[in-house]
Amino acid sequence: MKAPSLDRDVSDDTQHPDDRVASGNLDKIRDILFGAQSREHERRFAQLEQHLIREASDLRTDLKRRFEGLELYIKKEVEGLTSRLTKEQDVRTESVAMLTQQLTHLAAVLEQKAGQLEEQATQTHARVMQQLTERTTELATEVKARHTETTSALHQAVHDLRAEKTDRATLAKILKDASDRLSDSDRQPGRI
Repeated sequence: MKAPSLDRDVSDDTQHPDDRVASGNLDKIRDILFGAQSREHERRFAQLEQHLIREASDLRTDLKRRFEGLELYIKKEVEGLTSRLTKEQDVRTESVAMLTQQLTHLAAVLEQKAGQLEEQATQTHARVMQQLTERTTELATEVKARHTETTSALHQAVHDLRAEKTDRATLAKILKDASDRLSDSDRQPGRI
């Protein structure tokens, strides 16, 4: 490497044709002294360059192959995920449709049951009201009959009491006689 700079220094200092010959001689001397080593370096540099080119090519090929594999893997994964998501969405859509249908059916059944219960309640209410009216009528009739019987029995008892009762004057006379007798018996100690 220093040889070219020396060569340049020499050629700059002298411009004679003898210098060119000296310069050629210098190259020969340099070639003799450093030629084998220089050629060895050039050969090694060439081998190293070839090796680096081969390695870079291999690396490029390997990277390309790996990127293609990775791209293929990612595509497969994305397709798989897309497929699973589509299937899951279809299943959920179907489930929602089934659930909606079941809820609609259930709402219709509940509405029908509510109508039946309302009708039964109306019929039961009408029956209860009819039975209550009938029972009230029966009770009113029974109360009237008992009232009539009681009134009749009371009138009969009053009539019987009046017929059987003792006259007040007679009762007063009987009580006065009894009182007199008791008074007399108190006066007469041995008589009852």
